[in-house]
Formats: sequence, structure tokens, C-alpha cells
Amino acid sequence: FGKRYGHDDPEFRTLLKRVDKFGETVGAGSLVDVMPWLQSFPNPVRSVYQNFKLINEEFFAYVKDKVVQHRDTYDPEVTRDMSDAIIGVIEHGKQSMLTKDFVESTVTDLIGAGQDTMSTVMQWILLLLVKYPSIQTKLQEQIDKVVGRDRLPSIEDKSNLAYLDAFIYETMRYTSFVPVTIPHSTTSDVTIEGLHIPKDTVVFINQWSVNHDPQKWQDPHIFNPSRFLDETGALDKDLTNSVMIFSTGKRRCIGEQIAKVEVFLFSAILLHQCSFESNPSQDLSMDCSYGLTLKPLHYTISAKLRGKLFGLVSPA
Repeated sequence: FGKRYGHDDPEFRTLLKRVDKFGETVGAGSLVDVMPWLQSFPNPVRSVYQNFKLINEEFFAYVKDKVVQHRDTYDPEVTRDMSDAIIGVIEHGKQSMLTKDFVESTVTDLIGAGQDTMSTVMQWILLLLVKYPSIQTKLQEQIDKVVGRDRLPSIEDKSNLAYLDAFIYETMRYTSFVPVTIPHSTTSDVTIEGLHIPKDTVVFINQWSVNHDPQKWQDPHIFNPSRFLDETGALDKDLTNSVMIFSTGKRRCIGEQIAKVEVFLFSAILLHQCSFESNPSQDLSMDCSYGLTLKPLHYTISAKLRGKLFGLVSPA
């Protein structure tokens, strides 16, 4: 929306609470997911379903208000932020075949699907950096060699930072922090590899299973970023494409590309600017709490900012 919020901003806190509540509700699951007819009867399942609808309505109303403000002040010559960009493509693009309602829906998807998942993967990345200090050191050495100390990393550096990319892909594979995709539904009868799936069947994809399949991955339960590098040190595209975290097919996550850019930039800049350490007496467990995403348990680390020391505590 082109606005920077302070951590204590009431509007920002309300937005975060809605996103967290959405994740808790979806992650808890419901029998309505697999037996939709239950929503017609007065029972606890129906209550969860109604609560879920209310959360979505409140969140969508918030987004719609922001989009309307952007639409009323839209200038085709000035793209202020992503909302302007989406309005420009959908409402003013020559090749657009979508109605203006898709603007609100797209913005809602980007925030709803992106806020919790992005913060979760960054919590895992920081945890893995302090759990494997030798990997952190190797990443910083490569970043310093490619970027130097006179500027911050940029997306243009990505092609020369293969080990960082490998580290990110291994984090996504190893943690599988979105273990199961949100429910989809078949729009017609279909047969896949001999398995018949009738129309209107609720379908989930077990991404954890794909990412830990021993037939695809050697020692899948070992964290090893180097598995994604070939003998020349370049990224193995076939292997990176095998990591499933954004679902698959035509209905895969629409935010995949922007998410990969964000994770790369956040990770590269943090590693460029800081060194992260854990308290030696602290047990860095890889256990997690369960919801729409798998979140690491509470942990405390210290971040050394080129001579200065300050504490960071994970929000998990």
C-alpha cells in the first residue's frame, strides 16, 4: 500500500491479528473441508466455518478500502506501490481480460498468503543460521566476495550467490513450513496415474512428503544446502524445481516469484550486515508449533551488527 507502519501502529496491529487468526483457523482444519454439507447443521463445525467467513469478510473489507483509496488517486504516469501496479495491469492494461474485482482479490491473496509465510521462513532461516555457524560463515564469505562492503546486496547479485540460493531452497525443503497445501477442489472427474478422483472432491497436496521422499532426496532428514549445487558450484535447476512449497500446477501460489525475491533480499542483507549467535546453553530444537504453517518454537539469538551487539527474540 506504499505505507511504512511502526510496530505499535493500531492499524498495523489489527492487520497482523487478522492474519494470525486466519492462519490459526485454517491450520486447525475442519470437517467442513471434506464434508461441506455439515455447514447446514447447528454444530461446533458450523461455528468454526462461520467464524472463518467473518475473518475473511473483515480482512477483505480492510483491503477493499485501501484499494478504493488507490483507485481514486490513481495516476497512470506514477506507480507508487504494488496496489497501483495491480490496478494498472488489471484495469488499464490493454491485454487485460479481468474485471476490476480481481484487483481486491489479488491484493488480498498477496497479503493473506504472504505475511505469515514470509515471517515464518525468516524465523527458520535465522534459527538454521545459528544452528549451523559454519554455513553462516560460508554464506557471509561468499556475499562479501561478490557484493563487497560498500553497498547492500541487490537482486542483481542473485546469479552470483548460488550458495545462498541453495541455502534458501534447502531451508524450504528441510522445514517444509507449509506442509500441506490449502484445500482445492476438482472441477471435473479426473484420473491421475490410475487413481480416479470424482468431480467436487477436496484435494490436499502433502508437500512435506514430496520434500522428504528418500527416492528423490539423499538423506532427506539432514540439512545440507550443498545438495543443490553441481560439481562447478552452480545451482542444480532440476533439484530446485523439485522442492515443493508453493504447490504445483496452474493453481500454484501466485506469489511464488515475489516471495523468492523477498526471501533472497532479506537473507542476503541480514547476512551482509549482521552475524547471528545463539546462547551456548540454549537447546536449538527443530520442533515446531502446528498451524497453516509450521513455526519454530521460541528461541533467543544475538545479532552482532559490525561491532554493536543487541538482542533479538523470535516472535514465535
